[in-house]
Amino acid sequence: MSDAEAFNNRCRSLENAFFSDLDQKLIRELQEKLTAEEAVSKLRAESGIQDEATLKALQGLGITPEALSAFRIFPLVAVAWADGQADAMELTAVRMIAQRHLAAGSEASKLLERWLKEVPTEEMISTWESCAGAVFSSIGSKQSQDLRAQLIEEVNDVAKASGGVLGFGATSKSESDTIARIKRALGL
Repeated sequence: MSDAEAFNNRCRSLENAFFSDLDQKLIRELQEKLTAEEAVSKLRAESGIQDEATLKALQGLGITPEALSAFRIFPLVAVAWADGQADAMELTAVRMIAQRHLAAGSEASKLLERWLKEVPTEEMISTWESCAGAVFSSIGSKQSQDLRAQLIEEVNDVAKASGGVLGFGATSKSESDTIARIKRALGL
């Protein structure tokens, strides 16, 4: 083999290696894009959020559909347990509302059932409050306002589930205080 042929063979090997590396990089980027698109699609399906920029922002924060669902229902649990006990009517209200946001048998629905069995710790509530600002600030303003309003309506429904006497005292002071904390965390 002549020096020219050897040189050409080495050049082809180098060229093949270069394009192989480039191909691998392009394939990885395509896979990452597809994975990101799948994550956005799953977030859309789980959350009901349709705004693409909002979904991409949530996905960029590493928020999974399961985490968003759990994040979304935690305030309901906090209100149900606000007075130190969650009665059957409050638990039923939480479950009925959660059915709109959680897939049956999902990890988030299993987590909800665990949360409904014991009082949330102060650490859990504080963690949710800390995360609320980040999550809601990443969501587009109209979508964020709608989600906040819906969440406040739902926590009020849980608080009123136990009733009271002729509509008086339907929401306890501890429930009102917990709702006030939720509103502050949401920037309301």
